Amino acid sequence: MKHSILSIFLATIFCSYSFASEKVTVTTDPQTARIYVNGILTGTGKTVVTIPKGESLTVEVRLEGFVQETRTYSNKKNFTDPPSRDYIQLQPDESYTSTILSDVANNELIMNVKPGRTKEEAWKTIVNTILGKFDVLENNDATSGYLRTSWVGATFRANTIRTRLIVKLSSEEPLVYKIKFVSEASGKSGTPFNADEQYKPFNRILKTYDGFLDELTTKLKN
Repeated sequence: MKHSILSIFLATIFCSYSFASEKVTVTTDPQTARIYVNGILTGTGKTVVTIPKGESLTVEVRLEGFVQETRTYSNKKNFTDPPSRDYIQLQPDESYTSTILSDVANNELIMNVKPGRTKEEAWKTIVNTILGKFDVLENNDATSGYLRTSWVGATFRANTIRTRLIVKLSSEEPLVYKIKFVSEASGKSGTPFNADEQYKPFNRILKTYDGFLDELTTKLKN
């Protein structure tokens, strides 16, 4: 009898221990995606997530150029049991497929003007070329040689990108201008372009502006 009671007691302890935690095998596509559990990197492509009894864990799957996916697995009473396996396929981030990596982004570049061209001629070329891509000039001062466009951009499922150009007169003799292609991203969809505090520098530019600065530089030199 004592042996029977002891067996039941040990079996109860074993079962309690066995079912104290849940395990989820997470597999990703692409296999190079990084898997974070509660913000800590735990694997790439595949990992086993152990959820202690009475707890919830947040799993994030991230890869540059793809939309991040997030899962929450709970091992709590009255919560849906986590799956034993979870296959997470990331979707391409359109804010990357619509942009290109560029050294131009957020760097001040020098534009030399062809000797013999007047300041007025050069400024007219700058303004007309910029208006071919940017509809609104927020500031346009030919005398001081300063120009700034309004923010323009695009919003995507997981990101918003805003862009503007800033031109400054660097030297009158020889005639030289500095131009900065400002590219910023919020990391969220639908962010207003004027919400400055939500944007950070983005080292990519929208494809629609690819080659634009080369065009402007060529026009000033010829």
